Amino acid sequence: MDILTSAEPGAKSSIRIRGTSSLNASSEPLIVVDGVPYPTTIADDFSFSTANDEDFGALVNISPNDIASIEVLKDAAATAVWGSRGANGVLLINTKKGRSGKTRFSFSSKYDVRNEASTIPMLNASQYVAMIQDAVWNTVNDLGFSNSQSYLSLLFDTPEIGFDPNWIYFKEYNQDVDYVDEITQRGFSSDNSFSMTGGGDRANYRLSLGYLNEEGTTIGSGFERLSALLSINYRFSHKLRITTDFSFSDAERSSYWHNPRGQALTKMPNMSPYYMNEDGTRSQEYFTPNSYFQGTLGSMRSTEIKGGVFNPVAMVHESINNTNSSNSRFVFNLNYNLLRGLDFFSVVGLDIRKTKNKRFLPQTVTGVTWIDPWFNRSADMLSDNVYLNTENRLLFRRGIENLHNFIATGIVQTSESVSANYKSEVSGNASASTSDPTAGGTIADMGSGSSKSRQLGFIGNLHYAFLDRYMINMGYRFEANSTMGANNRWAGFPTLGLAWHANEEWFLRDLEWWNTFKVRLSWGQSGNAPSGSYSYIGTFDSLNPGYIDYPAIEPNSIHLNNLKWETVSQGNLGVDLAFLKDRLRTSFDVYNKLTVDMLQKNIVLPESSGHSKINWYNSGEMRNSGWEYRIDYDVVRNSNWTVSANFNISQNENEVLTLPDNLTDYKYSFENGAYAYQIVEGNPLGSFYGYKYLGVYQNADETYARDAEGQLIQDISGDPVLVRNGGDPVYPGDAKYQDVNGDGVIDQFDIVYLGNSMPAATGGAGLTVRYKSLTVNAFLHGRAGQKAVNQTRIDTENMHGVQNQSAAVLRRWRHEGDDTDIPRALYNKGYNYLGSDRFVEDASFLRLKTLSLKYSVPSKFLDRFGVERLDAYTTIYDIFTWTNYTGQDPEVPLSRDDGVAYLIAKDKAYTPKPVRIAFGINLNF
Repeated sequence: MDILTSAEPGAKSSIRIRGTSSLNASSEPLIVVDGVPYPTTIADDFSFSTANDEDFGALVNISPNDIASIEVLKDAAATAVWGSRGANGVLLINTKKGRSGKTRFSFSSKYDVRNEASTIPMLNASQYVAMIQDAVWNTVNDLGFSNSQSYLSLLFDTPEIGFDPNWIYFKEYNQDVDYVDEITQRGFSSDNSFSMTGGGDRANYRLSLGYLNEEGTTIGSGFERLSALLSINYRFSHKLRITTDFSFSDAERSSYWHNPRGQALTKMPNMSPYYMNEDGTRSQEYFTPNSYFQGTLGSMRSTEIKGGVFNPVAMVHESINNTNSSNSRFVFNLNYNLLRGLDFFSVVGLDIRKTKNKRFLPQTVTGVTWIDPWFNRSADMLSDNVYLNTENRLLFRRGIENLHNFIATGIVQTSESVSANYKSEVSGNASASTSDPTAGGTIADMGSGSSKSRQLGFIGNLHYAFLDRYMINMGYRFEANSTMGANNRWAGFPTLGLAWHANEEWFLRDLEWWNTFKVRLSWGQSGNAPSGSYSYIGTFDSLNPGYIDYPAIEPNSIHLNNLKWETVSQGNLGVDLAFLKDRLRTSFDVYNKLTVDMLQKNIVLPESSGHSKINWYNSGEMRNSGWEYRIDYDVVRNSNWTVSANFNISQNENEVLTLPDNLTDYKYSFENGAYAYQIVEGNPLGSFYGYKYLGVYQNADETYARDAEGQLIQDISGDPVLVRNGGDPVYPGDAKYQDVNGDGVIDQFDIVYLGNSMPAATGGAGLTVRYKSLTVNAFLHGRAGQKAVNQTRIDTENMHGVQNQSAAVLRRWRHEGDDTDIPRALYNKGYNYLGSDRFVEDASFLRLKTLSLKYSVPSKFLDRFGVERLDAYTTIYDIFTWTNYTGQDPEVPLSRDDGVAYLIAKDKAYTPKPVRIAFGINLNF
């Protein structure tokens, strides 16, 4: 299991259990809290092997101190009861319940500070201006002076990169600014919780309150959450027991309209973020010209700025992106003993959520004029979601003469979700508080929507054990989903599990040092349905203008009566062993996971069909296979000393087996920085393709084209031909790529496989040492074999445009003989940074995730004050990372590029994980 967490306060995580099993259906596992599914949308950017209670608490929006246990279900037999929603694994989270006895109180408080790792070193102001001038001169030399008037005027008539003390903005463009330093700060968080529990013979309760406050390392980012949880358990009689859980959380996440990180890295460092006073000091007014050397705001979308420039300092201080969310959750459990051996269980879960987002982008950030549609742009969004889940279960137990044990279960599950949303965007607002469309601004966008989906499942399960040694478990789930058409709305999925407790055999029973020897074998199926509501229904759009004076409509999507479930079949073989009075425990699992009838989205159709595409289509097969190993060893265990260690490692191999003939999922255009993405049979999902980088052409002789045998390619006159990168001839100092087909031209026919985003192995290790009241705990996590595209290097080492570059370009080629792998600077010309293995890096790493020191005050001392427990601790998070990756953080999140059907690891200058130092106490009384 792999978890990718974000460094942004309150951000979601991405989770994979045994790999990615689908192209377009969700590959996220089902999260179940207290027996009820917890709907959540997880960002594309969580290894269960590294997550702690804080991470899981953030995932389900509760205090980590309310979590009692966490369990991961992986194989199909274990997840079968959850049907299609558990096709990608199930994460079971149980919260703490009340305990009978006198009232007990608990208080915990933790405070941490966080500092970012060193950022990528960038050029200073003088180095930046020199690099730009070098790039322009190289372009002029390539084109010739007679064809380079525009570039020459750029050199001599551009005051932003010149030296003219009489220019009005001379002071503003003759500074030396570290923009990343300008937008970052020391972050902190505080987490406090209080709980009380108690009860009598029939009833017990637990009430908890929690408050979390985070401030991120990027100015303007923060997260605040207030949570409450009440659990009541009442036993009416020896037959009837009822448990109710009510939780409430109210959270606010503050951010900015657009992530300023990338802009801060590439902003020209000689430009001040503020107007300068006559005495050379900064004023309080932001310096954001409408148009300058680096460009204009450019095209924008409601959630991001594409290709435009803005003032990143103004972005973090002045833009607003506040999200308020409230979550009320009620879970009712009933357990009634009908007859001897026959029990009835009923669970009802109601989840009500309300989210409101308010955003504002002031003109001080963008510099646009008052007639621009992005002048003082604001947006309001509101969404309401209601989720209702029920489960009714009959369970029958019967034993026969201590030889046979039967457990039969019948279950009926229902699930319904209803959502409604509204959004509006307005420009020309006077302030952030006047973003409502009725306040007089210009409406830029407006929309609303609602949806409803339902699921129904019937499950039958039979468990049989002979001598508590040989076990068999059989199950069948028959379920329906409202997103499927009538023809295939219902589908059935069988499961089978076998287990053998070999240590109970006569030939092993007397081995005192061998405590457990269990062999497990399971097989099962589950299904994925398409996302959305009523995805199979054909739709129509209005046609404007219509037919003559009559209104008209046109088909928009085809009615999909024959759409089928995506089916996942999984087999698992496992062995559990324990020795030395359970001090040494180990487990090993091998699995094979096959996905058939994969759900393909937006398949292109021939125009003769009358449709441009089909929304969903079943075809193709994909396999995930691998193994998982874990060992735990209590080295020393006595009253004074405890020394324990653990280690885990897993490997998952993904392979696309078959694809449909009409799948044209190939995304590539010959341009700088672009990689080719294609789903290829035999290769894993998440692969990327590009050019093989060979370094830099050192002299004119190396620029001559050669065929596959190494012979010079000549033109019709017998003169040698220059290699061409696309349509441009190369010159000394340009990037050198492998000419795979030997035709003298670097183009799409020279593209090769470069790697994939799936790690070859993930693992972790932990060590705990306790001496009396002092405990030291360390945990390591690592990932091996994952390739990542370092987009930040592409953006900061290309020397093609006007963006600032990293200090690495100081090693750029300037003269023949320069020992470097970085091409020359070349302004607005050439192909010196095509998508190649130059920017594909091994993101393998080993990270010391946590190092903790805890002191427990002796109970003899606490008894004098009526205190049960007092612990004080300090923890350091992400303190050391061993890696060859050159980016800020090797734990690169997965993201989806425009038009790409799968997730890839691409480093886009996300906020790196800071080093955190936490101090806290736990008090029980």
